[in-house]
Amino acid sequence: MIVADQQQLSGHGWYLRGLCEYYLDTKDPKTKKMIEDVVNNLVLPTRGKHRVYPIDPNQRDKEQGGYSGTVIAEQGIWRLSSDIGCDFIFMDGVIQAAEVLGRKDLYPIIDEMVDRFLEIDLAAINAQTHATLTALRGLIRYAGLTGRADLIAESEKRFKLYVTEASTENHMNYNWFGRPTHTEPCAFVDAFMVAVQLWQATGKTEYLEEAHKIYYNGICHAQRANGGFGLEYCSGSTDAFLKMQAAEAWWCCTMRGSEGLVRAAEYSYMQTGSTLMLPFFNDGQVEFNRGLFKVQTGYPYEGKVTCKVIKSPAHGTAVSFFKPSWAGSAAVTFNGKSQEAAEHGGFVVFKGRLRSGDILVYTFDQQPYLAPMYNRNTVAEYEKIYYGPLLLAAEAPKSKKEQLLPGRVQFTWDVQKQCAQVKGADVILRPITDVIDWNYSADSYARQILWKMAN
Repeated sequence: MIVADQQQLSGHGWYLRGLCEYYLDTKDPKTKKMIEDVVNNLVLPTRGKHRVYPIDPNQRDKEQGGYSGTVIAEQGIWRLSSDIGCDFIFMDGVIQAAEVLGRKDLYPIIDEMVDRFLEIDLAAINAQTHATLTALRGLIRYAGLTGRADLIAESEKRFKLYVTEASTENHMNYNWFGRPTHTEPCAFVDAFMVAVQLWQATGKTEYLEEAHKIYYNGICHAQRANGGFGLEYCSGSTDAFLKMQAAEAWWCCTMRGSEGLVRAAEYSYMQTGSTLMLPFFNDGQVEFNRGLFKVQTGYPYEGKVTCKVIKSPAHGTAVSFFKPSWAGSAAVTFNGKSQEAAEHGGFVVFKGRLRSGDILVYTFDQQPYLAPMYNRNTVAEYEKIYYGPLLLAAEAPKSKKEQLLPGRVQFTWDVQKQCAQVKGADVILRPITDVIDWNYSADSYARQILWKMAN
């Protein structure tokens, strides 16, 4: 007798998360009642079933599946999805519901889902990366609820596996481990969130740097002219080009893309004690420590951030600016005068009395640079070119033949045109996140993002 439908449960994972986010914003009692109804009528009856969720790679069909998951098999009490592992999308929703409702009686069910997820060989079973990354967000949330530091370490291991086995060279994803059929913004929105949350949990700035690159080269590139989010071929899996596959995944990814944009805004400003942190650089205003700050920036095209004090904060406020590894020399001025600013934990920190009208300017140098591939499944012997966090690419010739770059390649960056010129070659490199590049046609859009050097 089939009593657990993976498609039903995973869909209700997103439903729970949507209800939880809406309730946190509105405190609407009707919404809270809806969360409680799902918990009592769907979540509680699944107790004991997740520990027998099928995870044997030899007993799973790892070849079926398309853009949207479908039921493809029945095994034991489970009706299984082509989105292998999507029971753990449900887990994420259950964990947030437990947090919002204060329902520790859900912990035994969560524990069995967590334990089962940690038993999976994700690569061997060809787990769906969307389900995997959603599960990691759940683990990080549950670590915060329970104090289980081991879940952060387990999340780190699996995120590293994702990056080195199932992410594309423009910071998108393979839809399944071992199956580079197409990308899915749902997954790399989760990857963006996981990267930021792992940085918050560990202080390791390599996660924050990865989040910058996922945002600009994955999320921003995947957003289409109509605001929706679409799918690409998996760059690096077969050739040197980035190509579009589907104009928009309106049934799924457009919704998750909106969450990615909301989180990007949310992550722009954070607080540590009396320090205002800027882990990302975006224009905006932020209230902090009873003060008001206006931030303007040219990033990612320019390493400059201006922070103006509109309303004086309380005494003791500090401002901390992220300094990524690709940044050159950094400087801070206060009302036009150079300041000594300490570097700590990947951030440049200014401390001083701030009053209305004061202006802090943080600058750092950015130049184009070569970087190696990081997915071990990428076609061999290529390199990538970045400017800051921005992956650079050239429009593919009509022949679709790869271009070579001269050995010991050098670049010049054009600030006005926001592009790089390759010295000694007729190649112009532009960021793939460029908002004026709306030539999104599956037939004609192609950009070379991987490069070999001529002898």
